[in-house]
Amino acid sequence: MNDESKVILEAIERWASDDLIDRETADRLRAAATEEAGAGTRRLSQYILAATGAVALLIAGGVFLDWAWPLLDRAARSVALAAVGLLVVALGVRVELGRRWQPASYLMQTGGLGLLLAAFAYSEEVWRDQTPAGITIGVLALAVPIVLAPRAMRRNVVMPAVHLAFGLAFLAVFLDRATPLSDDAVVWVLDGVLLLAGLTLMRMIAADPDGERHPWALNAFVMAMIAGFQMILVTGLGPLGLSGDVVWPLDVWLFLCAALTVIGVRRTPYGARRDWLGRALAVLLCVWIGFGFYTALEALDGPPELAVALVGGAGVVGFLYANASGFRHLMGAAALAFIAPLWYWGVERGGAIGAALALAATAGILFWLSGRVGSGPRAHDDAG
Repeated sequence: MNDESKVILEAIERWASDDLIDRETADRLRAAATEEAGAGTRRLSQYILAATGAVALLIAGGVFLDWAWPLLDRAARSVALAAVGLLVVALGVRVELGRRWQPASYLMQTGGLGLLLAAFAYSEEVWRDQTPAGITIGVLALAVPIVLAPRAMRRNVVMPAVHLAFGLAFLAVFLDRATPLSDDAVVWVLDGVLLLAGLTLMRMIAADPDGERHPWALNAFVMAMIAGFQMILVTGLGPLGLSGDVVWPLDVWLFLCAALTVIGVRRTPYGARRDWLGRALAVLLCVWIGFGFYTALEALDGPPELAVALVGGAGVVGFLYANASGFRHLMGAAALAFIAPLWYWGVERGGAIGAALALAATAGILFWLSGRVGSGPRAHDDAG
């Protein structure tokens, strides 16, 4: 049983002890919470087993290709990859009809799409760009998300996000194989498509905050934001030639992701989606630990104190927000964001009595704050 289920059961017990609910209602709530916890554990087990199966399948495919690859010419290799990819996607779509096998079906479809993408990319070794064969392969690559994505939007909330990510990759193959665009131009087109997709998804979510009409839109939007990091990196290092300065647009994008997530929390005061957004904030704060260190020490070439200010300051803000909102995962990430730069600063300033005294004073302040935060009536009740 996970921590959230334990908290729910403890809350039910307190409500019953405080006579807020009767014992019969408490028993029904406990049974429902226990059943839901068991269902969550079973779902997690399904995904773990499916992921393990997918890895085993990839290993089997690698062993087979290691044996068969030298026996095939380049054209046959490309066709074989595409045929296996289509077979795996079709099998995943077929398996998805049974609810019990959905985790396996998602991973099978994702793996099949990866094989198709590899086949289209490898085909360049055989059929050159902008030849009739190359253009045909580019059009086929573009057709994959156009054919499969609409069906996924009607069936589940997972695969549309996967198709968004792969759709950009298939579009890149199409632009590369079937058009005379340069590599930089292809990157700019992908940036524009991703921006348009993100804005469209944002409008859909704003018009349907509960996800009743488009339950897949939130996952797809999150995938678009994740893809944004990749596209900013590619654009910065490629067309813009930013080199190390690419961290600045990455920082801005990370802040935008965090701001949109906070807005989502405000629009979703209750429910599972709110908890999910809290976890997303925790992930973003963990990402900022790496970005903040690089920004302070490399981009700005600053002293360790600057890392403490940027990373540790974000940790303080994250903790205050987590404490007010009840996001436990964010609270843990905030503690890590505060401790990491302090540890780095202590190592860099090792041997200095001032550093030791500052760290000791910080520890004392934290101990005092922990007592203040936990000094409410419930804290006294729990202590007793």
